[in-house]
Amino acid sequence: MSDESETVYDGVLRRGGRITVTRDRLLVDRPDGESVAVPLSGVVDVTLQDVDWFLVVMSLGLVGFGLASVGRNLLFAVLFVVAGIGSTALTYRKRGALRVSISGETRPLKLFPADPRACYDALATVLDAE
Repeated sequence: MSDESETVYDGVLRRGGRITVTRDRLLVDRPDGESVAVPLSGVVDVTLQDVDWFLVVMSLGLVGFGLASVGRNLLFAVLFVVAGIGSTALTYRKRGALRVSISGETRPLKLFPADPRACYDALATVLDAE
């Protein structure tokens, strides 16, 4: 095995599948979707979004507004609380998003590794070595 195909990081995606970073490419194997192999020479940028705190605060604000409105209109209060809880759940589900911008592609590759920090660090290390 050559140094070019040496595995730097091998992990799982939160929604199933695997992500593997080697010295020359990024491999994403999704059981329910299309598998992707990206050469690291085509990677433009990698960002890690831990938690979108603005959305967390807005979602909790919806819940608070709904709870404060219980005495005025129960139906609308319940709708605000449900919307706030749903938004909080979606925001939590999207935490640890790893976005990989690829040259020639308009949309970044969005991944959700089980250990986003370790995956990001491995990608940054390999990209810095180039």
